[in-house]
Amino acid sequence: MGRQKKVSKPKEPVRIRQRKLKNGNISLYLDIYSDGVRKYESLSLYLVPEKDPISKDQNRHAMQVANKVKSERILGLQNRGIKQWEKIKQENMPLLTWLCKYEQSDGNFAKSTLKGRKEMRHKIEQYLATTGDINICLSEIDVDFCRGFVKFLKTAHHGVKKDATAVISQGCAHHHQAVFNGALNKAVREGIIANNPMKLLDAKEKHQPAESVREYLTIDELKAIMKADCANTEVKKAFIFSCFAGLRLGDVRALTWNKVFLASDGKTKFVRTIMEKTNKLVNVPLSKEALNCLNEKEDPNEPIFTLPGTPTVCHDIRKWMQNADIKKHISYHCSRHTFATMMLTLGVDIYTTSKLLGHSNVSTTQIYSKIVDEKKVEAVNKVDNLFD
Repeated sequence: MGRQKKVSKPKEPVRIRQRKLKNGNISLYLDIYSDGVRKYESLSLYLVPEKDPISKDQNRHAMQVANKVKSERILGLQNRGIKQWEKIKQENMPLLTWLCKYEQSDGNFAKSTLKGRKEMRHKIEQYLATTGDINICLSEIDVDFCRGFVKFLKTAHHGVKKDATAVISQGCAHHHQAVFNGALNKAVREGIIANNPMKLLDAKEKHQPAESVREYLTIDELKAIMKADCANTEVKKAFIFSCFAGLRLGDVRALTWNKVFLASDGKTKFVRTIMEKTNKLVNVPLSKEALNCLNEKEDPNEPIFTLPGTPTVCHDIRKWMQNADIKKHISYHCSRHTFATMMLTLGVDIYTTSKLLGHSNVSTTQIYSKIVDEKKVEAVNKVDNLFD
């Protein structure tokens, strides 16, 4: 009698898989295979250690839901095939799910970009709470939705981290609007939606960027603060250094001697660092005045400046400006504005100034050029007044 052949069961196109998590729970997900293509789908379902009847019941319910979703996916594959199923799944993707994906969609972006995307998503969540349609799909977003969101931003509040009664500024509203527009543009590029409905809005309906007032110190004012006393000498040296190098506070905090290099001419020193805000590499030659501000350190990995927390830095700068009889509202970031306007005032071309500041776009630097031009007009008008 010959050996009976083993009948192999056909492989299931969809299987429930388990992944153990660090906290001891088990995450459930689907392993979908069809037409030579394998896909994985998170179920956001978890099994917990069965310590009591409640946890056992919770696990039983989780498996029931997982099996139900599995059956739906198998039926979908049978009717349409995996590629078509993926398309349908994308079309039915909730807007908030897409915005979560958008937050992490680009591999190497600055912290400020991630923060901006998160804040925009929170504003969308607030808006959806007013419409009652929290599960609206990305494919359902139309011009009326976009118009409603833009209108909502006019009266939107900051949220839990700030004064709940404070309405966001015009600049913030414009930023959230721009980030949402970017999220929809990416959905178009990935073929999830056909068009970006934000583009159908009239320019008058949209928030415009606020006219920003960029305070800076003139060369005479810079000379005045260099002579004035500051409660914290480290704050004074760091601020003056930024006036001559254009670096932001975060970049100055991270500045070490191993980021300071000698140029090929054997004379000029320059800073080479990746800017914290933009993730861009910047090379800034250091003038004699900038070098005079740097503390010598034995360890090249030690921070050059030892600075207190940002609130203390701001407080010390405010008192210091009072000592120098400066009436302007000067923050640490104004040192960067001072550097930009000083470069342009001294005749440095806008493209070189843009590179020194690490700007991605020359149009950002042109804001400073406009300031300098306005000052030139004021100067000419003063001459005219002498002969009136």
